[in-house]
Amino acid sequence: MDKDIVYMIKKVSIINIIFGIILSIIGQLIFKSYGLFIMVGVLIAVLNFFINSALGGLAFEKFKNSSASLYIIGFIIRIIIAAVVGYLIFNYDKYSTIAYLVGYTSNLLGIYIYSVIRNNQ
Repeated sequence: MDKDIVYMIKKVSIINIIFGIILSIIGQLIFKSYGLFIMVGVLIAVLNFFINSALGGLAFEKFKNSSASLYIIGFIIRIIIAAVVGYLIFNYDKYSTIAYLVGYTSNLLGIYIYSVIRNNQ
């Protein structure tokens, strides 16, 4: 995998985990039992980001002719992972699903923070 992609994955993951810990602590203090589900959402988002980046880098470097197929397979895998975890959480407590989605979508903030830092360098 390209060094820039590995660097991006590391930095975005670190930003997301730090932000997820902060968000989980705030969620736990305010809502009493949703901090864990926020953190699960963040961790699933980091895992999906890694899968997307790894398959994207692999498609561009080694499998240029089948890159569309790899993207589709990666998309399906990422959706299945996020949906299964969301379904399990929903079966446990339907309101915890909202906390999971907050954590999952907070990944976008980590990507945005990384892009701002990267553009200012």
